[in-house]
Amino acid sequence: MSARMQRRTLLQLLAAAAAWVRMPVPSAFAQAPSLSAVHEARVRALAEVVLPGELGAAGRAAVVDGFVRWIRNYREGAEMDHGYGFTRLRRTPASPAAKYAAHLEALERAARARGAAFEALDAAGRRAVVADAVNAAKVARLPARPTGDHVATDLMAFYFQSAEANDLAYRAAIGRDSCRGLPDSDHSPRPLRPGSDRGQSGVRAGSDRGQSGVRTGSEHEYGATQLAGTNS
Repeated sequence: MSARMQRRTLLQLLAAAAAWVRMPVPSAFAQAPSLSAVHEARVRALAEVVLPGELGAAGRAAVVDGFVRWIRNYREGAEMDHGYGFTRLRRTPASPAAKYAAHLEALERAARARGAAFEALDAAGRRAVVADAVNAAKVARLPARPTGDHVATDLMAFYFQSAEANDLAYRAAIGRDSCRGLPDSDHSPRPLRPGSDRGQSGVRAGSDRGQSGVRTGSEHEYGATQLAGTNS
């Protein structure tokens, strides 16, 4: 090979290397969209009419904190849990939170049509606005995990599919997603203590429901008319 050809080959390799260095390197997981402060405040007002009144203000705040944290930590393309015997690996889809801003803005417009901002509307008015939105989104069942169909039902799914909601429903510290161990296996779950950190205080901080989504579970029948009973 002549010196000229060697020089030309070297220059081509250098040019290709420079172009490769300039190429943006995609991250392993796509960063999830986050809620603005305005939208987060709207989600807190939403929680007051779609989560159980028994949780109280502190419990609802804890659930919303967990939901916001779940949104922030969600990673598209993360490997999901799979049961024994399932050889096909599944990965998380695009973040459902990408649709939440539009949902929350639509709730605000509907509330304004009733004469007040969504946060300022009374509970009955907010509940009616949310019921109309859920009906329009044609959500008939609570999903096993947030899907992006509507922010209201995704918030409900985030809580009602949790071990804490299960404990509150049975008034017992069942700890569905935790291992009680053999020494305690022959005893019934202990009754919930008033104000305990399971059930009444919402989803615990540090839950493992972040990067790979909410644990799969059963789906619940759901109709918009059921919103009337969520805060009783």
